[in-house]
Amino acid sequence: MTSRAEALLVQTCMKRKGHRYWVAAPLDEDETRSFGYVMDDVAWAQAHGYGSRIKQKVLRAKKSDRNLSYRAGLSTRAARTYVTDLAGGPGSEVMAVRLPAGGQIRLATGGCEGEAVRKLYGDQEQWFRADKIATNLTPLYVPDLVADQRFKTAQSRWAACMRAAGHPYRTPADIRSALPEVTSGRSAAQAYRMEVRLAVAEATCARRTGFGDTLRALEEEHSAPVRERYRAEIAKRDQLERAALRRAEQILNH
Repeated sequence: MTSRAEALLVQTCMKRKGHRYWVAAPLDEDETRSFGYVMDDVAWAQAHGYGSRIKQKVLRAKKSDRNLSYRAGLSTRAARTYVTDLAGGPGSEVMAVRLPAGGQIRLATGGCEGEAVRKLYGDQEQWFRADKIATNLTPLYVPDLVADQRFKTAQSRWAACMRAAGHPYRTPADIRSALPEVTSGRSAAQAYRMEVRLAVAEATCARRTGFGDTLRALEEEHSAPVRERYRAEIAKRDQLERAALRRAEQILNH
């Protein structure tokens, strides 16, 4: 909801500056789902495999983005103005956030994109900092999680289930890595059927062995100290997001 409202705010701002701007159609809710280390939703796997067709749909939408073709049709000077009005020019302020596990993310705050974020979230700097910290905590606890004997035991049970089903993979990541080679040389339809078959097997074994449930429990346990350490940032992110959702609802219903 917030992403669409943000795009509508960008559209309003760009029109005010004399540009045309199109808002892309949103994906279905089922298409925006994401999975962590292991897939354990059998129904989703049966319907989408590992989501390759969804990714292709998103890629096609990006390639056919009317904003890109519109900008490509502008003169060099007009295109430069368009980009500046959209994202801010060379003089725009740049925010930087240092991530908990190291590294830094930077963001230009100018243009209609910056204006849209400020209107939706209120304080752009607070939102950017809180959001980037709260959503980049996994590297702090994942090493301990995967070293946990309970994780190793659950994954071994899953691997045994997969071998019994005719898929000798040690980890879910091994399947994703092997998928391009496994489907190579096949027609698009055959490749997709193979993708679905592997995804369903992975999800079925994750359910049958309790790997998915174990992983969620371990993630809750190992992430708890990290979330406590960054509770202020998480609380600020949640607060700003709740306010943004209320504003987004008003924008979409306007």
